[in-house]
Amino acid sequence: MQRAYRAGGTPALTILLALAVFATCPVAVSAQDSTGSDPELGRDQQPEPSDAERIAELDQRLAGNPADHQGWNDLGVIYANQDRFDLARDSFIRAIQANPRYGDYHRNLGMAFSRLDDHDMAIAEFRAYQRFDELGGHDFWRLIGGAQARAGLLDEARATYREGLAGSDYGLGPEGLRLVLALNKLEHEAGEEDAVRKLLAQYTKQARSFRDRTGPQDDGHREAAAIVHNQVTQHVDDAKLLETSGLDLDAAAEYEAAYEMMPDRDDLLPRIVDVYLRADESMKARVAARLARDEHPDRAGTWIATAKVHEKTARLDDAVIAYGKAYEIDPEFPDLRLAIGNLLMRLGRDDEAAEYLKAGVTSADTKPEVVYNYAVSQIREKKYHAAIASLRKVVKERPDMAPAWIALAQCLRVTKQYGAAVDPYEHALELQPESKLAYNLGICARKSGRVSTAVKAYGKALELDPTMIEARYNLSLSLMDAERYEEAVVSFTAMADLEPESYRVYYSQGLAYYYLGRWDEALDAYDHAASIEETPAVYNNMGLVYDKLGQKKQAEKLYKRAKEL
Repeated sequence: MQRAYRAGGTPALTILLALAVFATCPVAVSAQDSTGSDPELGRDQQPEPSDAERIAELDQRLAGNPADHQGWNDLGVIYANQDRFDLARDSFIRAIQANPRYGDYHRNLGMAFSRLDDHDMAIAEFRAYQRFDELGGHDFWRLIGGAQARAGLLDEARATYREGLAGSDYGLGPEGLRLVLALNKLEHEAGEEDAVRKLLAQYTKQARSFRDRTGPQDDGHREAAAIVHNQVTQHVDDAKLLETSGLDLDAAAEYEAAYEMMPDRDDLLPRIVDVYLRADESMKARVAARLARDEHPDRAGTWIATAKVHEKTARLDDAVIAYGKAYEIDPEFPDLRLAIGNLLMRLGRDDEAAEYLKAGVTSADTKPEVVYNYAVSQIREKKYHAAIASLRKVVKERPDMAPAWIALAQCLRVTKQYGAAVDPYEHALELQPESKLAYNLGICARKSGRVSTAVKAYGKALELDPTMIEARYNLSLSLMDAERYEEAVVSFTAMADLEPESYRVYYSQGLAYYYLGRWDEALDAYDHAASIEETPAVYNNMGLVYDKLGQKKQAEKLYKRAKEL
């Protein structure tokens, strides 16, 4: 975790405060962003209306006890959040005067000096933070190096970053990754490209390993991915230069190195295939495309590469199919519509080609209303995938156009892209509150595993139309999915008023009671369901309840009945 301005506290409470500060005090300034730039204000927490009251309270508190170092630090944090860095500086100085050995106060003061462009003083305070730090975060190397770089002391900054990277007590963890990025930025801005290459060559392997074993929510994952991205960009730039020099096979090697590190970058595989085909290495192109189909069949680039191979061997129908798969995955991939349209023209399928080559629709000057009408015509012909790209363009330019959001959501739902449909339905529902929209939102959210969103959506549908039986039923099922069984029981009971003597109501209610361990009520619900319709499922579940009650003979009798049915 990158630490920003910290609230005060006694040294003995340092660890506890490090865990709790973000919940109790406003965050002011981050130590330095992942690219090594100047400290920036944290914008996820803006000054609240109560700041004035808090300042007044702290002023009164400090007037009574000028040695209250924590109070001075907290006051400085508030001022920093308000961009009043001169007052923040003065407050942090008072905190240090009252407690000169608390590292975080020096860190905060160093940040304030940085924002006041007093870099020499910032360096001095970050050095003091280094001496007194008890949290073991080791971000002082990056803070010191950043201040030195801003002061124009580039050699000193390089040495500081390198010293931090050489530290054996924490290795290339999240903070080490941030140091690599900071040094990378310094060398790049200084025009030292050879140094950048050496740096990436030294640390990309470790960064890639860190990226692959962590998730986006983990500290350091973003920085590791950025380092790998920088190395990939370098490979791609080198490959493009080699292409312009006619060295296609050397370019292919650079593209393959990039693809191996970042296989989800869709432009790389088509480039590999292009250079192989241009170098008359059709077999290598086919192998590359086949490998991608085996390992990454869900990537648009895989199918574009496959289509290029088919084009080279004059298998135009197969090329259209492959491009079509790429289009289904990513309808906004650059020039994909044009590629499909051109192939269809070569095959004499002019009417279909026209649907892809309509210049008016793809032109940046086309009015959103025109694109929307074109998309509607595609929907009427059940060309839902084709309509999605146009509708995305419409909602981007006209985010207030409810019919476009509705059409986009419906196309995504019909093509079973349920997770992608959630956001358009939410936009549509906000602009045009209707029970049917809320219900469809619930369907897509539930099918994509977003249970809490589904519960809210079905609840909204019932708010708009309390008689909507399917919304009530799906709300009940979603509550079951969320293991909110008490609420599910209540919801199924409410559904019984809308759909009396319903097998599915009493069967599902029995299941909810079962998960709650309320065996007698579960049996009552299952009995009621069986009286409406005898099914293997209901008798099997009744047997499970008797098993829980220790009545094995009765359970076996019910299992037998279920088997007979």
